[in-house]
Amino acid sequence: MPSPPRVLVVSAEPIGERMVGPAIRALELARALTARCEVTLAAPGRTPVDGLARIDAGLSDYDLLLDAARAHDVVVAQLLPPRLLTRVARSPVRLAIDFYNPTVIEVLEGTRSRPSASRNRLRATVRAAATAHLAAADFIACASERQRDLWLGAMALRGLLDPEPEASEPALRSRIDVVPFGIPEQPPQSTAGGGAVLRDRLGIPADHRVLVWGGGIWDWLDAPTAIRATALLPDDVHLVFLGAQRPAMAERDVHRAGAAAVELARELGLEGTRVHFNEGWVPYAERGAWLRGADLGVSAHPDHLETRFAFRTRILDYLWAGLPVVTTRGDELGDRVGREGLGRAVASGDPDAFAAACRDLLADPEPARARVRAVAPELSWRRAVGPLERFCRSGTVRPGTTARDRALRRATLAQYSPIAREALATDGAPFLVRKLGRNLGRAIRRR
Repeated sequence: MPSPPRVLVVSAEPIGERMVGPAIRALELARALTARCEVTLAAPGRTPVDGLARIDAGLSDYDLLLDAARAHDVVVAQLLPPRLLTRVARSPVRLAIDFYNPTVIEVLEGTRSRPSASRNRLRATVRAAATAHLAAADFIACASERQRDLWLGAMALRGLLDPEPEASEPALRSRIDVVPFGIPEQPPQSTAGGGAVLRDRLGIPADHRVLVWGGGIWDWLDAPTAIRATALLPDDVHLVFLGAQRPAMAERDVHRAGAAAVELARELGLEGTRVHFNEGWVPYAERGAWLRGADLGVSAHPDHLETRFAFRTRILDYLWAGLPVVTTRGDELGDRVGREGLGRAVASGDPDAFAAACRDLLADPEPARARVRAVAPELSWRRAVGPLERFCRSGTVRPGTTARDRALRRATLAQYSPIAREALATDGAPFLVRKLGRNLGRAIRRR
């Protein structure tokens, strides 16, 4: 029997007690792959993970990550720095790129409030990085069929659809396939206090009802609609935002929407009485206990491009916890909520419709709860990881072609200019010179 493939999963985000989506994604994919692969998880932080080999390494740990990549058969990553991406792509290791989060679309909304020069630099950086990763990848994972169409279109325009694989497998599923976000196979366990942790921490009476907003209050979401809808509901209905601040918050990763949401709740006289902002971030292992204290899970967003290609992972957490969902439609999971009776999906920017949907579900939640219980088993990480696991075990390598090599070289070189401009603008010339010196030193040492 052949030995299982050795797979290195790389996370740019820290793995620890409190994690955001990209780190959760890397951790859970690594866990799911251990069923049939030998897996190592490389990420910042020293927190041990049961059943997984760990390497404490961030994306800046070039030598450590390159050596680790060369010791494995497959590398799975959402993002690699340009030089590391090139070295991995040109080595015998097979590269799976996880594009579950379409940053080329997200950055359009996330940078709207920035000055035009900064906005253009960041958008150019993200576009160049996405192109380089598409050119380098042996396999691409995405979260939905919509996202798959997006990336296939990008590949077609960049001349990255290889004719040989197309002839043998016209659908190109072995090249790019859907690996959605998942949920644990077992629902959150009830505790002696039921869902009291949420109510006790925030001072919500046990006989009152709770709408929960899981995750952060990002600029491309629409917290005001949920807050205004709460103001239209009876006085015993509360709205709780579980994440008021992103863990390991990067200095420049600031979302103005959080402060705006607090200000709106204050203006409406709801802050701390019926709209609650949990300071910090709920630990990953405790989120089930918090969700158990809610009656409905809610999410809202404007009608824009980010919505079209989004995969709102917080909605999956609601379904895992058995909660009916009220959301605005337009994204993959929001449309599924409406289509399959997992709650209600309403038009964007309509607090009255949002409030009416909450009111209906609070009055009669059981039909939606039954549908949620029926659907949840289909959403497990074990099922979601299937296409990625098949790639890791197949041993297939994307055929090397002159066209691919040229595309990779062009795409990699194209990343350096916007990165350098951003470093010069934000950190100054001395920082840029030091950074270039470090990169040159690495190149010389690795020759």
